Amino acid sequence: MSLFNELKRRNVFRVAIAYVIVAWLVIQVADVVLNNITAPDWVFQVLILFLAIGFPFAVIFAWAFEMTPEGLQREHEVDRSRSITSQTGRRLDFLIIGVLVVAVGILLVDKFLLSESPMTPETVAEDVAVLKDTVPSIAVLPFANMSADESSAYFSDGLADTVLHMLAQIRELRVAARTSSFQFRGQSLDVAEIGERLNVGTILEGSVQRSGDKIRVTAQLIDVSSGYHLWSGNFDRELKDIFAIQDEIATAVVSALKVSLLGESAVVLNRDQTDNVDAYTNYLLGINDLNYWTMDSIASAISHFREAVRLDPDYVAAHSMLGRAYLENTNNGSMDLAEGLAAARVAANHALNISANSSAALAVLGLADLREGKLDTAGQILNKAVENGPNDTFALNSYAEYLLTDGRPAEGIATLRKILSLDPLSESALRKLTYILSRLEQFSEASETLARWKNIYPMSPVAGWYESWNESVQGNFAAAIAPMTHGSLLDKNDPEYLVELGILYLEMDMPTEASQWFDRAVEVNPQHPVSRAAPLWVNDYLQQNQDENFQLARELLNDRVDERSGSRSTALRVLVEHAARTGRHEVALETLDNLYPHLFDDPPYDLNVDPTATYYAGIALIQSGDNERGSYLMQSFSELEERYEEPYGVSRASFAARLILGDTDGALDKLAGLAQKRYHNFLNRLMLERSSVFDPLRNEPAFIELLDKYRENAAEQRLMLQAMNVDASEQ
Repeated sequence: MSLFNELKRRNVFRVAIAYVIVAWLVIQVADVVLNNITAPDWVFQVLILFLAIGFPFAVIFAWAFEMTPEGLQREHEVDRSRSITSQTGRRLDFLIIGVLVVAVGILLVDKFLLSESPMTPETVAEDVAVLKDTVPSIAVLPFANMSADESSAYFSDGLADTVLHMLAQIRELRVAARTSSFQFRGQSLDVAEIGERLNVGTILEGSVQRSGDKIRVTAQLIDVSSGYHLWSGNFDRELKDIFAIQDEIATAVVSALKVSLLGESAVVLNRDQTDNVDAYTNYLLGINDLNYWTMDSIASAISHFREAVRLDPDYVAAHSMLGRAYLENTNNGSMDLAEGLAAARVAANHALNISANSSAALAVLGLADLREGKLDTAGQILNKAVENGPNDTFALNSYAEYLLTDGRPAEGIATLRKILSLDPLSESALRKLTYILSRLEQFSEASETLARWKNIYPMSPVAGWYESWNESVQGNFAAAIAPMTHGSLLDKNDPEYLVELGILYLEMDMPTEASQWFDRAVEVNPQHPVSRAAPLWVNDYLQQNQDENFQLARELLNDRVDERSGSRSTALRVLVEHAARTGRHEVALETLDNLYPHLFDDPPYDLNVDPTATYYAGIALIQSGDNERGSYLMQSFSELEERYEEPYGVSRASFAARLILGDTDGALDKLAGLAQKRYHNFLNRLMLERSSVFDPLRNEPAFIELLDKYRENAAEQRLMLQAMNVDASEQ
């Protein structure tokens, strides 16, 4: 008999097949079990080794031994006439078939059931991680400052930041944003953990040692998965050669990652930079200041960026950052809005005259238009900014802000999540995401985002602000006090936190305590818009000093006060309400005409550019007897507000607009929608109680019921705050 036939007769082939299938099944089960009990990796490895070693022994055993009715015997001792190898073979066939059925079942369950499980943060992370394997990706860590002068840290940071910016211009490369990668400064984490947190495949790290005009730079590009160096370089040069060093590092990284640079991609590495060392130093100092986001640091950043563009008028990046700093200055109220937007546009246009496709400069222009309510042009410009800078998180953040303003929250949230995939530690994206989730009444999700934000930035005053805001819009005024107070302690030079605390106390019908916070805001910065407008709040709430309040409102409006914590809208309301009570319509209309002449032209135009101005001008005109023009403005405002009702729900202003237009039934419908909202605009009680606009509904049961609900909530919150204060004093 041939060897092949003898192997078949002795069931050696069947045993081998059965062994392989059973071993595979054991491995699958062991993989699941060992993972769940968090067994060490070596246990699984030993199991595989044991099964592999066992295979030849199983084959030898099948050749040398045979199963008989009397038990296991050596094969040469068995009488061939009494051999039952054929029966044993059939049993092995059944075993093989049974194990195969189980194996196929496991494969089908894994493919069609387990893979269709609902998306979770973990599965989303796994999907995003695919990008790491398919698209070249990198995080540039802050370069270590090895200089004797510790204050030179800005220089080493700046060198890494500039290389990061150069790499981020390349479409074929995915680059983790600065705010995320620079969070790992000084942390003793291995590159594998950093790469996993930032979802990148490679890490660029290095060090800078500066001594006088000499500089030594070391850099290494590390593969996250293996820990191997893909490239490393050492540069001992004079300081004037810093730009050549940056170019060499960026080019070496691109080469090591095998990114194809064709056409425009090949020149973007050097597009926005300078050859002037002093200009570059001022640019780095400005970047360093801007990242602190305080009033003083932003003012310092503007000074450094101005000096950078003075030294090098063709420095595109510095012009763009100067425009961005001006926008930030208007955000915190340190600069008049019109003045700040004009300055930002000048800086951005300088950059675009040099480099027409600068994504950062386009984002500045788009944001300036957005702040003025020019949605159409803002959308076009910001779309182009995102196209030109696919890795530019500032451009993406600006575009997300446009989408939210345009009433497209789903697209805005998707853009914000894209930003967080590029920049997991982006405070700006976390801030906007918190806001929109709360606005959509997804309060639990907003709280989760806040928790993540505070975990990353425990000393962020802005996080305290938004935590307070997320509570206050739900009517939880007592709970909103602590985080706003914490924010005021972290940014002691910003009086806006103090004014917001005053408003929260007014919401709980505690005007004495509110006055104390307003007074503190005036002490901190008497010229800040919110400090100048602070007396309006208490005087209007207590219905006192009304003539002085009217004059203050006119003064603030003539000075074009910014809309910080309701400063401008409160002045407009006081102006219009006082005119309605006293008949001083001509004074109010003169003030409004000087401020917003486009609303008093024939016909009025740009009605959607400043909806708040359109609203109050419409009220003033109707109350003065000019129903035709006033109704035209108010109808335009009402149509704009209704555009936002589908994503955001009914607003108090939309309800008021229908009432002012004489549409009582429509106003009652809006009132019903307002009463159903979980999103509790924290000025609703103040407005509904005191504004003459709502006088026609004072006797309506639905209006009375809603106002009573707001009053009851204020009383409950007051008691809760008192209980919190008692608990705090006893600890």
